[in-house]
This record gives sequence, structure tokens and C-alpha cells, in this order.
Amino acid sequence: MTWRRAFLAAVLTVVVSGVLIGATPSSSAPVRSATLSSVVLKAAQVGPGYVLQMRADSHCVQRCVTLDMCGFHFKSEAERIARLQVNYVKKGAALKLSNEVVRYQTGGTALAVREINRAVKTCPSGPVKSSLGGLVTYRIHRFTAAGLLPEAIDLRIHESGTYNGHAFSGTFVAIYQVRGRLLSGVYAEVPAGSTVAATRTFAVHAARASAKNLEQSRSD
Repeated sequence: MTWRRAFLAAVLTVVVSGVLIGATPSSSAPVRSATLSSVVLKAAQVGPGYVLQMRADSHCVQRCVTLDMCGFHFKSEAERIARLQVNYVKKGAALKLSNEVVRYQTGGTALAVREINRAVKTCPSGPVKSSLGGLVTYRIHRFTAAGLLPEAIDLRIHESGTYNGHAFSGTFVAIYQVRGRLLSGVYAEVPAGSTVAATRTFAVHAARASAKNLEQSRSD
């Protein structure tokens, strides 16, 4: 998934930002959308003092991954037509966030929701191949939060494995919501010294704001 791509970049380049701020550059042509810019979280919606940071892959679509978990083949990836992902950081704060907003062909978001739910339900207990390379073992737990859109998917995901000979391990909160042809993913890694509960509270706050942004967007 998108957060792991950034995490692996952090492992290989030893950037300070960890899972959310590192980014894998892409040579694919950017696809820009004013709609996505209006839906993506504003820094103030994440929390006081947070600033928005663009990524090297912020507008990448074809060469960048949105959904990748449990070795599942996500056919909905081919239905994406525009994508915007940005990060949010605060000086001195361990908690960081990323928001990915994707526009799909008609029917693409419904397919994506079905596929995420299917991947979680059938996730193997052992390591599987990732579309990003390497072998990954997943441990996934579902949550339920108030204030999100219908069919919202609220997950705690622990990933461990190897990539290009480097071992990695991390726990993340991922919250997916859809409206019309738009999907919003809110991602937060559990940082050292923090807890899943604190990270999820942080992510749910942002996801509720994302729900409002989606509700105010065009539902085409």
C-alpha cells in the first residue's frame, strides 16, 4: 500500500520522516485534478501546527500503487484516473499523517471497497508477495468509528517482511472512505513511544474531516 512504499523508501535512504514523508519518485506523467485538491485535507483539519507537504509522487497514478495488501490482486487499480497524496507533519510531533484522494472510473470506488473487504477477510497468515516487491506478512484488525461515511473501512495493519534484502516492520492505521467516484485514504504509522490507540484517535479525527470534504464534493 501507499504508506509501505514510503516506508520502504525510508528504510533504503534513511530519511528522517519514516513511513509517511519518504516517497518513491515516479517517471509517470502527473495527472492533476482541481477536484482532488479541494477534497484533500487542509493542514488545519489535521491539527494545530501541522503543515502540508507535497510528495515526489503526489500526482502519480499509473506507476504508483493505492491498494496493495495480503497478496490480493486489486482490479480497481486499473480504474483510477487521478490521484493526489500529501503528508502532514508538525515540528516536534511524532504523529504524522498522509491523505490520499483518488478519482476512479464509474463503479471503481464500489469495486475498491469490495476488494479491500475481501482482501482483509481472506488475508493469509503467512508471507505473500507484494506488488511492490519482496515478501510481506500482514496482521489486520478492524475497528468501527462514529462520524465516518457509510461503508468506511477502519483498519490497524501490522506489516513485516523484507525488501531488497532489508527487513522492515511497522504498524499503521488506514481509514478508507468513498463518495461517488472519489476514495479518500487516511494513513498514520504508530511511532516509537506511542500507541495504536493514540495513533488511531489522531487518524479518526482526520478521517472525520475527510468525510466532510467528501460530502461537500461533487458526487459524480
